[in-house]
Amino acid sequence: MMTLHEKVTKAKRETLRSVIRIAEGVDQLDEQKIKYFYGVKDTEHIPEELLRRLQKTGKYALLTIDKAADKGRAIDTDLINPITYRAMTGSTSGGPINIIKGINDFAIGTDGGGSILAPALSCQLPSIIGAGLQWLVTKRKKSTDGITFTGSVGVIGKNLNIIKEITEVLIEDSIGDYKDDTFVVAIPKHQSVMRPDGKDMHEEIMKFLKEITTLNIEIVEVDMKGISSRKRGMEIFDEAFSKADFILTYEGPVDIYGYGETIPTMFGPAGKYISSNHGKFLVRSANIKKTTAITIPTRDLASGLVLCTKAGVNYGKKALYLAIELQSKIKLPEVWRRYFIN
Repeated sequence: MMTLHEKVTKAKRETLRSVIRIAEGVDQLDEQKIKYFYGVKDTEHIPEELLRRLQKTGKYALLTIDKAADKGRAIDTDLINPITYRAMTGSTSGGPINIIKGINDFAIGTDGGGSILAPALSCQLPSIIGAGLQWLVTKRKKSTDGITFTGSVGVIGKNLNIIKEITEVLIEDSIGDYKDDTFVVAIPKHQSVMRPDGKDMHEEIMKFLKEITTLNIEIVEVDMKGISSRKRGMEIFDEAFSKADFILTYEGPVDIYGYGETIPTMFGPAGKYISSNHGKFLVRSANIKKTTAITIPTRDLASGLVLCTKAGVNYGKKALYLAIELQSKIKLPEVWRRYFIN
């Protein structure tokens, strides 16, 4: 693992790219007392109270202010994704890059229409957004497709154990043990959703759920045709949550076959063409529907499971418990650790 000096040196090299600036007082830190280093998105809309909960533990040190996509766009044309070699997914764009480059252990960002969940998926990282936990930003916005919403704060991390620890700090409670509970999970019906790589989302999800033998999971199948539309995604949340407490999708590859950005679609057939097959599904509406949503990376490039649950702290805690169970059955390629984490 890199020393603080090495992290700072690398962060300086990334300045004016994925790093806006290095936090004040970094040279005064006692490295031995710090468990994790983190970055914060370059925005004024993250509530100070949430950041104070991290700071007062004394275990986590702010290292970088991370770049965000210009005007909150879903694609950051200033940055290249180090894993996919494509334009970086936004708008929380610098945070995940600084994690996979070894500078930080986690990043705090904001999500309106997928601005944490999609960048995390594109970089093979887990994440959580807390609209359902009342981690809300301080300003309402309107999406490029005309939907008014309040954004949420979220965390992207090296692994879900780090995200679990930071979530416990932010909710000021432990996650708990839910091994004796029943998890009612809605998934897409067979062949109702095809991923951009041609895979049936239902079949791919079932491969992962079959690995979970220690929990009682009840599966509810929902027709999710049209899921890539944000408007249809919002309808699917209502339909699925009327039958289940959780929704599980398998999203991606994010921004590989096309870029998930609304603006080009307003410029005729060519714009629609380059914006199709982007691999973003419920991540585009998870925050708008005030859910707690979690990404769990898999071996497929820029892809992962997306677990959403209803608003409420107990639902959020239970979702994180299930997400950690799912992650325990997934092993990323060895090159992932050698080139991006270690």
